[in-house]
Amino acid sequence: MTSSTTSFRSAAPVGYGFHPSDEELVNHFLRLKMRGGSDHVVSTIAEVNVCDFEPWELPGKSAIQSDDPECYFFSPRNYKYAKSQRANRTTKTGYWKGTGKDRTVTAESTGKQIATKRTLVFYSGRVPNGVKTNWIMHEYNPTFDFPNKRDFILYKLKKSPDDTPAFDGGESSTSNVTEEDVQLRTQLESFNGIDEGDYNLNFALNFTNGNM
Repeated sequence: MTSSTTSFRSAAPVGYGFHPSDEELVNHFLRLKMRGGSDHVVSTIAEVNVCDFEPWELPGKSAIQSDDPECYFFSPRNYKYAKSQRANRTTKTGYWKGTGKDRTVTAESTGKQIATKRTLVFYSGRVPNGVKTNWIMHEYNPTFDFPNKRDFILYKLKKSPDDTPAFDGGESSTSNVTEEDVQLRTQLESFNGIDEGDYNLNFALNFTNGNM
């Protein structure tokens, strides 16, 4: 966490709410963070490597301590291997797994895409026996580019009520993983480089059919 974030962190006043839109998160906060400017603005969101912590630990790392159900974090990109572009979404006790389709975040003024938004659900344990929890993160991955940028992703963390399935955007919370999928996964895990966040059934089928 940066010194500016630490100096900002305090309990929010009564009635305070921090609820920026998707466009505001990306086009204002994330853009400023990546350009290294306006510390008094970007310190509203803490800089935390989210996979260094379990989801229930992250609210305590938020720059704004309030009763809001949502927390926001800037996180450096975290890759599984030094020379890989494969994201590492594994924590000590579980992993974050993508669900549903990526969505597009656009700038209202221009209509141009500025980021993709992905929904991640936290599973405790390890594949293929991970247990779905009610912890959800929205991952905002910027698509704009400019020189001398610092590489960050923005996350919005929340927890669904215990009686609500952990999914978003109309996607079913029922697992579609079959016994065949698990067998394919087991076979592929004998080859290095496949992790919980990046399992792709099409890749598996192509590989086993000799098309890779």
